[in-house]
Amino acid sequence: MKSTKKFFSLFIVLALVISVLSACATSSETSNQAELGKLDPNNPTKITFYSYSLAYPTMKAGVEHLIQEFNDTVGKEKGVIVEGVADQSFQQFKADIAAGKQVDVIQHTFSTLDNSKETLGLKAYEDVFPKDELEQHFEGIAPNALELGKIDGKMYGLAFTFSTPIVFINGKLFEEAGLDPNNPPKTWEEVKEYSLKIKEETGKDGFGLAPNNGWTTEGIILSNDGEVISKDRKEATFASKESVEAIEMWKDLYKNGSHAVGTDAELPEQFMAGNLGMFITSTALHSGFTKAAEAGGWKLYGAGLPQFGDKPSVPVNSGSALAVRPDSPEKNAAVWEFIKYVTGNEGYTIITSEIGYLPLRTGLADDPNYLKDFVDKNPLYKINLKQLEQMHPVAIWPGEYATESTSIFTDAIVKSISTDADVAETLTEAENQINDMIK
Repeated sequence: MKSTKKFFSLFIVLALVISVLSACATSSETSNQAELGKLDPNNPTKITFYSYSLAYPTMKAGVEHLIQEFNDTVGKEKGVIVEGVADQSFQQFKADIAAGKQVDVIQHTFSTLDNSKETLGLKAYEDVFPKDELEQHFEGIAPNALELGKIDGKMYGLAFTFSTPIVFINGKLFEEAGLDPNNPPKTWEEVKEYSLKIKEETGKDGFGLAPNNGWTTEGIILSNDGEVISKDRKEATFASKESVEAIEMWKDLYKNGSHAVGTDAELPEQFMAGNLGMFITSTALHSGFTKAAEAGGWKLYGAGLPQFGDKPSVPVNSGSALAVRPDSPEKNAAVWEFIKYVTGNEGYTIITSEIGYLPLRTGLADDPNYLKDFVDKNPLYKINLKQLEQMHPVAIWPGEYATESTSIFTDAIVKSISTDADVAETLTEAENQINDMIK
């Protein structure tokens, strides 16, 4: 009887312990759920938006318009004021966070997103915003774009402004060389052929892609069945036979006498001056190129990323994601209103028509209330939208070594392309250097 009572008492104690633990778990789970605080139009909540686009002349006006439109409409109605902070070097937000200032929204590059997640308190969208609101807002955004800012299954950055690589073409130089700008090169072999002909007939450089460009390089490697980083992001893999062959092709193009020499900051000036037949870059420069063409008396054309033989090209994305780190339920709500606006119909209409980036809500391109007229007048954007279907996410380098990994990779490409260094040896050395850090 005593043993029965003892067993029953033990059972009651265990049941109570399980009940308490369960309650604690439920309480913890509830406390970790996304919560949107109450906003008050009479006492608006101020949030900061750190943007590198605000620091660039070709993009500044468009981003300022985007922020002002939000403040004057949704922000005024809901009770949110956004303050834009120009951050050209991507360092101001880090310095301000280190100084204890509240940084709420960051226009963040993809390659170092994991590093900021680990060191600067970026928050996953799923932990800050309600699931049903996320699902509703994501409807209409290209599925490929929604995968770009995810790390280990959670979204630490919502794709914001980006492009796929576009071959911008100077129609006048093409015609002077006896080429048809409406029939641009489709393969890298044709790029070489066309660039040599432009040089021979006009004396101007036929093609340009800066070795330090970063993102387009990844598309070149992927288009030849190479790889930059393993799918689990635990190993650099850009020194494979396929990757080496892709970079050797580019080196041959670079050394043939018709490739423009310069950095990613210098080559756009050469193209706008009418001295470059083809130049690969983002549509973020479309507005500036269009104005330069009109002023110079030539017509701007475009084409997609060239391919290797009959292999389909695999473009990657440039640009940025919106990373968030609000510190209260009210800030959660304020940040969410801003995110919804700038990645909504009105936001992407401004982003595409005034800045030049891809509308990630692709349906806007066919909507007469938004971007149909603009895209019809600028058919080059249809190339960009088409490439979105085959786009591969740009590499997000792992954790604390993201910045170093990006630099090592870029430096190795520059050395491989612009010097007499052996490509395979240079890429292998860089790959080993990165893997020694991240493993």
